[in-house]
Amino acid sequence: MFGKKKKKAEPQILAESWSPCCQIQAFVEESDTCCYFYLWFHAGTENAYMRSCWICNVGKAPDRIDVDAMEYGRAPAMPEEYVKHDAGGIRLDRDKLSIVWFEEGDAAALLEGDTLICVIPGWSGYQGFNGYSRYARGTAPYAWELAPAQEVLGARVSKSREFWNHFEGEYWEEVRQPHEKALEDFFGKPEKYLGIDGKKFPPKVLVQGIRDGVRYGITVGVSLLPMPQVEQYYQGEAADYRRIELGFAASEGQSEICAKMYSYIAAQSRLPWLQISFLGHGHTIPCNTIEGFSAVWLLNSRLLPQIAAPFYPDYMGEKINLLWIVPLKEEELQKLKEIGTEEALKQLEGRLEELPVFDGTGKLL
Repeated sequence: MFGKKKKKAEPQILAESWSPCCQIQAFVEESDTCCYFYLWFHAGTENAYMRSCWICNVGKAPDRIDVDAMEYGRAPAMPEEYVKHDAGGIRLDRDKLSIVWFEEGDAAALLEGDTLICVIPGWSGYQGFNGYSRYARGTAPYAWELAPAQEVLGARVSKSREFWNHFEGEYWEEVRQPHEKALEDFFGKPEKYLGIDGKKFPPKVLVQGIRDGVRYGITVGVSLLPMPQVEQYYQGEAADYRRIELGFAASEGQSEICAKMYSYIAAQSRLPWLQISFLGHGHTIPCNTIEGFSAVWLLNSRLLPQIAAPFYPDYMGEKINLLWIVPLKEEELQKLKEIGTEEALKQLEGRLEELPVFDGTGKLL
C-alpha cells in the first residue's frame, strides 16, 4: 500500500507592520522551505505590487534554483551555494522579530532582537536586485549579501528608529515656531490658518498672508517627512531636496481662485507618499482647478534667489525647499515639455520675480 503524500504546510506570517506614511504593508512569511520579507505596495488596490527578499531557508537548501516553486507561485528556497547559514536550514524566533521603517516610509528593515537580518531598501526592484539578507552569500538570486552594506544600512536603521520615535513626543511646536517665524519675516503677521491634514499624521496647516499686494498661502508641516525616491534621483545630495513645503501666490482680486487652490494644495501635499514618488523643481502636475489652466509647474525657491521667498532654517540637519505652484495653460504646458524648465527660465530672465504670482494670465506665452 502506498502512503499518502504529505500535504505542504500553509505559509505562516511571523511579523507584520504598516508604513507610518505610505500605503505599504511589510510582513515576514515562513513556508515549509524558506522565509521571505515582503513589502506590499498600495496593498489591497488594483495598483498593488510586491517586492520580496529572501531571508533564510527553513529546510535543506536545494542544489539549484527551484524552478518548479516559481512556476507554481511558491517562494523559492535559496540554492546551497548562496546560503551562509547551516545547509539544513534555520528558524527565526518570531517573538524577537521587529520591523523598522526607513524615514521615507517606502523601505524597511527586519531585525531579530538587535541583529539586522534583512533590508528591502528604496532602490530594490531594479535590475534583479531584491534586497539584502544576513544569510545570503554574494549577489544571490533572491537576496544580496548584507555584510558589505552592513555598516551603512545599520546606521540608517538606527537613525530611522530614532526618527519615528521622535514623533511620539511633543514635536509640533519645535516645527511650527520656526516655520511661522520664517513666514512672519516674509509677509508679516499671518491672516489665517487652514488645517489641511484631515486630522491625520503628519499635522499640516496652510498659512495665509499678504505682502506688497500679493496674497500668499504656504504650507507648514509637509517637510516633517522626507519624500520617497529622492535618493534614487539625487544620490548623495538627497538630503538637500527631500523635504518640501508648497506655496501659492496671487495678486489681489483672486481670492476665489486662492480658496480653490488651497484645497488643491491640501491634496497635493499628500501626493509623494500616496504615489511613492516625489515633487521637485521643474515638475508639472495636472490641475484643472482654475478654468482655462490644465497643470501647475513647481519651482524651487531655493534654486531661484531672484524670487522673494521665506528663509527656512534646516530641519533635522536638512534643507527645506519651498515649491512655488505656477498654473499653466495647456499651450504653456506643451511649450514647457518641448523646451524644458532650464530653457523656459532663461527666456523669462528679468521677469522671474513675478513668475509665481498668479494674475489670471499665462506667464510662458
